Amino acid sequence: MTTMDFEKELREFPTGGSGDETMLDLALAEGRRRLSRALKRVARPRARVGEIDTPVGPLFVAESERGIVAVRFIDGADFDRELHALRERFDLAENRAAANKVGDEIRRHLAGDNSALTHRIDLSLVPSEFQQRTLRALTRIPPGAVTTYRALAEAVGAPDAQRAVGNTMASNPVPIYVPCHRVIRSDGSIGNYGGGVERKLALLRAEGFRIGDALKLSEGVVLGHRETRIFCRPGCSAARRAKPGKTLMVADSSLARGMGMRPCGICRPA
Repeated sequence: MTTMDFEKELREFPTGGSGDETMLDLALAEGRRRLSRALKRVARPRARVGEIDTPVGPLFVAESERGIVAVRFIDGADFDRELHALRERFDLAENRAAANKVGDEIRRHLAGDNSALTHRIDLSLVPSEFQQRTLRALTRIPPGAVTTYRALAEAVGAPDAQRAVGNTMASNPVPIYVPCHRVIRSDGSIGNYGGGVERKLALLRAEGFRIGDALKLSEGVVLGHRETRIFCRPGCSAARRAKPGKTLMVADSSLARGMGMRPCGICRPA
């Protein structure tokens, strides 16, 4: 029943005089308030959706009123399941203009513009508080830097939860914007990626990393401390003493300086 139907039924209810009419007006106002609250509870949020072409393949994107809620590789094995999960939570409406704005940011990012990704993020599809906390921590890893599963687990206060961190990366609903491609293995190898290793390579290379045939970071990588703002060579004694959750692997010294870091006085990286 709509508000108008509800009011119509009340208006047609027989009354005996002005006092009854006053009571009717009060009942009508209260009924309108209750119905409005009920409709708000059952209303589903809306999301603008569309397909975009990018250098890493066709993507499906969805944007709620709070920000980008999903970025999915259309050729991914789980795309149908992921789309179903989105439909269960949101009413979807195609909006090519909104999708093209996201696509433009992603294309500029892959062309080397590290300031291109400016859309807000909506983590509504992330089920647990731990996963949301982990993904928010991941958004603080800047382009040109990577972390490890172990370091990310330590950064969110759960050093023994490396497997849970890995599962969170695998189920990340907003890749690229929530940069799960910036999480690698402790030995410097790039590891897996939901969109495929080639896409992870493309994203890391666009952010300044040189990666060889062995799929490991090059020797030019430096270790940056997130609190002291000092960067070191990987073998430096000062770097070895730092807790993994406080460090980043940065593509090279130039990028580290661009992040506001200064070189270590012990190992003196170039």
